[in-house]
Amino acid sequence: EFLALRLVNGSDCTGRLEVFYNGTWGSICSNRMSQLTAVTVCKHLNCGDGGEIERDFEYGRGSGPTWLDYIECTEQHSSLWQCQSEPWNPHSCDNRAEETHISCTGKYKCTHAAIQTFVYSADREKLRVVGGEDVCSGRVEIWNQGSWGTICDDFWDVADANVVCRQLGCGSAVSALSEAAFGEGTGPIWLEKVHCKGTELSLWDCPSKPLLGKNCDHKEDAAVDCSEEQSLVPWVLLHVLPLHFHLASPHRSVTDNMRVSTPVILCIILGALLCLILAILAGQIQRARAQQR
Repeated sequence: EFLALRLVNGSDCTGRLEVFYNGTWGSICSNRMSQLTAVTVCKHLNCGDGGEIERDFEYGRGSGPTWLDYIECTEQHSSLWQCQSEPWNPHSCDNRAEETHISCTGKYKCTHAAIQTFVYSADREKLRVVGGEDVCSGRVEIWNQGSWGTICDDFWDVADANVVCRQLGCGSAVSALSEAAFGEGTGPIWLEKVHCKGTELSLWDCPSKPLLGKNCDHKEDAAVDCSEEQSLVPWVLLHVLPLHFHLASPHRSVTDNMRVSTPVILCIILGALLCLILAILAGQIQRARAQQR
């Protein structure tokens, strides 16, 4: 299923929080929601590094399902999909007064992480690592059939880990870990015998088998340890050219969200090329001045 997030009935970065799930936009309930979760939402939507939960409900009440409740994020989370919550349920809260209203504040820093948050990839949002020290290490979990589950470590190697690290927006894999190195999962075990070449852009491009029967248990959960996030220019060259991106803009329709427009992609590429050209010209000018002397 396609997942998306938006704020409605407000300005670009304020409004009632809604999630697109199972083909329908619906509200998110605010029970136990902290300011840290609001901050994570704002970062997810590229709306700044600060956020507040509004209590005056000035952005109206929803009419669709209430998909999620009891969402709890930590400082390590950069996306709402990485946070813990109750299972998906169209009646997560019965009282519309419990719907979430958020106001985002602060200036968003122009960093690699900011650009990755701005660019929405449905594949990336269905993959996470849990139990590590940061968002680039931990037990590998994938989203399937409405719940998070693990991967069996049969045949798990560095090539598989490299694909996971790339999909997470991290650097190359330091190691591919097995035997529940970051703790045992509790949900289903979705895959076994994953066999990547290491060049794939997504784990979904790799051959694998769905787990049938009881060939694996959580003592064999696969994990990764990735190096830090890639620098901006290599990331642009590796990902902007071959991929069609989904855009997580809070004021666009689902159809508009499906991919970034051609002008946006061209601006990113031309910006990187312009920096390279300016560096070459600066070097040539310095050499010409040296010859004149």
